[in-house]
Amino acid sequence: MIHIYKFFLLLFNLPAIIKGAKIGKNSLLAPGYDIIGVNLSRLKIGDNVLIGRNACIGSTFGQGQIIIDDGTNIGRNCQIQSLQKIHIGKKCLISYGVSLIDHDHLLTDPKISPMDGLLTTPKPILINDNCFIGAHSFILKGVTLGEHCVVGANSVVTMSFPKNSIIAGNPAKLIKKI
Repeated sequence: MIHIYKFFLLLFNLPAIIKGAKIGKNSLLAPGYDIIGVNLSRLKIGDNVLIGRNACIGSTFGQGQIIIDDGTNIGRNCQIQSLQKIHIGKKCLISYGVSLIDHDHLLTDPKISPMDGLLTTPKPILINDNCFIGAHSFILKGVTLGEHCVVGANSVVTMSFPKNSIIAGNPAKLIKKI
């Protein structure tokens, strides 16, 4: 039975490994993750990590680094796009449909189409150990979440919060400390 499990882990992870991703023991990228046109050579996944179906994880222009530490679980349909660096700590639970993006589009000139515009200067995202991020939330550039932070569903996190914070809203605000 263990051999069958390990076979499926290899089968599902093989395209990412071929594209250069470093994947730890017993970690799984579920089927449907993007591999065409995506640079995975700067993706490092620790041991016992689960990434749900249809995740879009990539290094924008091959420059950004993404690190996902041991024991983290990332739900389906998540977007993790890095132009600089996104680091997710140990044993985090990230629900489905969450987006972590360390850059945005420069949309200040009405004469330039968003398709032709530039990207802003990236700022790293750091999600420390044991955080929970609720469904359909956005974590934007420059955010650091301290250990044991809880982000309510549908939140837009635009600034950093210290450990043991419960935050929610658009933009996210401190609800209480735990």
